[in-house]
Amino acid sequence: MINARQLEVLCAVIELGTTAKAAELLAVSQPAVSNMIRHIETLAGFPLFERERGRLIPTPEARHIAQEAQHLFTQQRRVASIIEELRGGTTGRLSIVATPSIGQRILPPIISEFLKTRPKLNVSLDLGHTDQIANRLVSGQTELGLSISQPRHSALIVRPIAEAQLLCACPEGHELALSGRVRLEALNHARHISYSSDTPLGQLIDAAFSSRGLERRYFFEVRHTMAALELVANGVGVALVDSFAVAGREVPGVVLRPIDPVLELRAHSATSKLFPTSHVALQFQNFFREYVAHHLKILK
Repeated sequence: MINARQLEVLCAVIELGTTAKAAELLAVSQPAVSNMIRHIETLAGFPLFERERGRLIPTPEARHIAQEAQHLFTQQRRVASIIEELRGGTTGRLSIVATPSIGQRILPPIISEFLKTRPKLNVSLDLGHTDQIANRLVSGQTELGLSISQPRHSALIVRPIAEAQLLCACPEGHELALSGRVRLEALNHARHISYSSDTPLGQLIDAAFSSRGLERRYFFEVRHTMAALELVANGVGVALVDSFAVAGREVPGVVLRPIDPVLELRAHSATSKLFPTSHVALQFQNFFREYVAHHLKILK
């Protein structure tokens, strides 16, 4: 079987006409080129050159082989280029599943910025709750999860990736919007939109109320921050929302206020121990962390 290096030597001799010139081009010795040509002819089973006055005249068969070899060299260059692009994270595929407040608000501008230097990258983005993210990762359906609450599964590698806090979202003109800071217990005396007790945010808020000897009261139950925020924007009531959901934008009709006590939360990234994580996914994970650190403003 003739290999790529042997074909490279053959093509150089055909192009330059002598083994000496080919050796100079390939940065090897002239005897090494001569021996290579004899070995190639042995492998082929027929002569590839006619020797005439110190020059090697390629046979039609040799020219045919060289012509076909150009396709191989073109493909080699393409593979080398793809490897370089993959090393730089400028091509390939990035698959992400995120919780809604991350995936619908803060993630789109981050992806947009990330793609500016990676125009050939294919991206898949889906939304899901924490358990869905874990299931997608351990089954190999996605390679990077981003979640407000920490996914819990023995087959996952979970890292904190960004910090945020809960804010009180009020309709414009609401009495709580007139305060510089909203006390947690004040929510029990307002038309409070809040989260089911079996959700991570619901459990976080319940714990905060319990620590103050209170029971959380609300009249409208939702499961996701984005739903609560839209209800506030339509004047239905007030809600606690995570700062990821309002990052980088003003929501018409909504006033945001810090709360007392401060309820901090973290976003987490998750990858699977069962499947290799691509270089570009690790790059994006770091890019997300740095972008949020520089762009996410938290009300104090």
